[in-house]
Amino acid sequence: MVREPDARLIKLLIRAYRFGATVVGGAGMPFAALAKQEGVSRSYFTRLIRLSYLAPDITQAVLDGRQPPHLTADKLLAHSRLPLAWHEQRMLLGFA
Repeated sequence: MVREPDARLIKLLIRAYRFGATVVGGAGMPFAALAKQEGVSRSYFTRLIRLSYLAPDITQAVLDGRQPPHLTADKLLAHSRLPLAWHEQRMLLGFA
């Protein structure tokens, strides 16, 4: 079912990808220093970095408004140990 894209989810993914780019461009800086530079806690920074590794089809589904109804920005953030394996992400987040 296609709905209006969830603006909070999209903003969260944009921020996650921006933080990921910060890590890549950070020349080996510790996460704590990068988090401070972004004005967030190390824990929040780390959780968002994990979101930058979402499976491309999950990211596209969110952008298109095709994510499962239960998947909100808060619920996605609550998965602080989101698996890196894409098939596990799909199962955990309700895409499988």
